[in-house]
Amino acid sequence: MLDVTPYAAVCIAVAAVAACGGSTPPAAAPAASTSDDTASLSPPASASTPAAPADTAPARPPRPLDLTNSCAKAMRLYYGENPGDGAGQFATVDPGATIPVPRGPDGAVVVWVVTDKGLGLATVHVTKRMKHVAIDTSCMKIDAN
Repeated sequence: MLDVTPYAAVCIAVAAVAACGGSTPPAAAPAASTSDDTASLSPPASASTPAAPADTAPARPPRPLDLTNSCAKAMRLYYGENPGDGAGQFATVDPGATIPVPRGPDGAVVVWVVTDKGLGLATVHVTKRMKHVAIDTSCMKIDAN
């Protein structure tokens, strides 16, 4: 039988929980810390959980779109598929002026140059990547880019 001093007995008992006198803990101690490490891996798993709400986050607002009138007279516009269909809206742009153009929820819009009676003269289909619409000096051509 070994003769163990009271200090050595305390040191052996404490070694199961933590290192004693600078010695490394027994093999059982790292296994316990490994399970703690597994618990500490939970935050990255929950960190991936916020990615799901990011998918449900509201979509970014559409890119701003402006229209410049290079024509020497005020031009009447219609934003919608067909002038007179009642689903779009009319606007007027003064000569040399630049105005904002509303986009649809998908970022696209159809812009028409129309007569005073609302009949279409020229049209352009604007996609979500386009930023500018221009009416040329002839007052009969409209472009988007």
